[in-house]
Amino acid sequence: MTKTVNINIPPLETDNVSIRIVGCAPIVQHKWSEKAKKMMRDKHNGVKTKTRDVRDPQGEFEAAMYVGKNTGLYGFPISAMVGCLVNTAHNNMGIAKNMLSKVIRFTHQDYDVTENVPLILFDKTDDPIMREDPVRVGMGSADLRYRPQFNNWSAILEIQLDTTQLPVEQFLKLLQRAGFGVGLQEMRPQKGGDFGTFDIDMTYGVQMIKNEVVEVKKAS
Repeated sequence: MTKTVNINIPPLETDNVSIRIVGCAPIVQHKWSEKAKKMMRDKHNGVKTKTRDVRDPQGEFEAAMYVGKNTGLYGFPISAMVGCLVNTAHNNMGIAKNMLSKVIRFTHQDYDVTENVPLILFDKTDDPIMREDPVRVGMGSADLRYRPQFNNWSAILEIQLDTTQLPVEQFLKLLQRAGFGVGLQEMRPQKGGDFGTFDIDMTYGVQMIKNEVVEVKKAS
C-alpha cells in the first residue's frame, strides 16, 4: 500500500538588486592575449618557441582589455567581482566564503570578444591609457608589461540575491568593504597595490524588492 506524505517546501526568497559602484582609484587590466596563451601551451607541450620577439606595445595594450563582443564597450569579468566579494567574506562577519557563490547571481551584460567570459560593463569611464610597468617573471628576470588603465570609471551591478541566506543590507556592507579593502583586477589592495578600489554610489543605488523601489542611503 502506497502512503502519501505531504511535504511543505518554503519558497526561495530572492531579491533583485541594482546598485552602481564608482571607482575610487583607476582599474588596471591584464587579460592574457591569444599569443601569450599559445606560447604557454607550446611550452607545456614541449614545442620550441622563439626566445625573443619584436614587442608590439600597442597590440599588447589592446589585447589586455576586456571588450564586449556585442556592445563594443569596456568592462571586467563577473568572476573578478565574485572573487572580490569572496576574498572579503569572513565568518566574523557572518558570511562564509563558500556560501557566496551559492547565494549571489550577477547578471552578465555582455561577453568578452576573445575569451567569451561574461562581463560587467562600465557605464562610464575615460578612454583607457597605456601603462608600461616593469614586472618580475620566471626566475626573477625582469620584463615590461603594457596594460590598460581606466580612470573615472563606474559600473551598474545587477544581482539576484538569496535573501534567506544573505539579506540585502548585509550584502551591501560586504560590497562596500570589498571595494575598500580588496579591489578589482591588477595591483589591487589585496595584492599590495592601490588600484581597483570602489564605493557604492549612494545617489544612484536602489534596492528593488518585490517590485517596490527602496532608496539606499548612507547612515547618518
